[in-house]
Amino acid sequence: MIIKSGANVIFTSLGMDDVASKYLVHNNVMGLRRLDKKELHRLAKATGATVVTSFANSDGTESFGEELLGYADAVYEENLGDIDYIFVQNPKNQTNKICSLVLRGANEFFLDEVERSIHDSLCVLKRTLESGKVVVGGGCIETAVAVYLENMAHKSTSKDLSVIAEFAEALLVIPK
Repeated sequence: MIIKSGANVIFTSLGMDDVASKYLVHNNVMGLRRLDKKELHRLAKATGATVVTSFANSDGTESFGEELLGYADAVYEENLGDIDYIFVQNPKNQTNKICSLVLRGANEFFLDEVERSIHDSLCVLKRTLESGKVVVGGGCIETAVAVYLENMAHKSTSKDLSVIAEFAEALLVIPK
């Protein structure tokens, strides 16, 4: 019923029998098994598919229709490093635009730090888009005051010139 409905990729959170796998290969259908249920629901949402737990109808018959299928431009396997990944490219459900980031690095500590940085950046972006306002940071206030004091020190003719210049230089230690 699934193949007759036009499916060419099947995702499941359970295993697949050898006979079922052979049948899928014979009909040029990609079968991916043992997916995490969270990822399965995420894929369904992105592609517009429906997660089906049973083919049974209330009248005792079984059915599966094309309306339950999701759509994407391509589903393919690619090797990155030592691991094979399955990519679902351009899912057709454009109301739920999603993407995945594949992080690679020298060790787990480095990857954990990169993941935390990306999470922080996405949170900042989310808050900025929600509020429409930005508060500057990262030492830009100190840098602006240092530039202003440097300009003031160059215009000054008094004996305070060196004190102002040193204070401006001391302010730059904070952003550095």
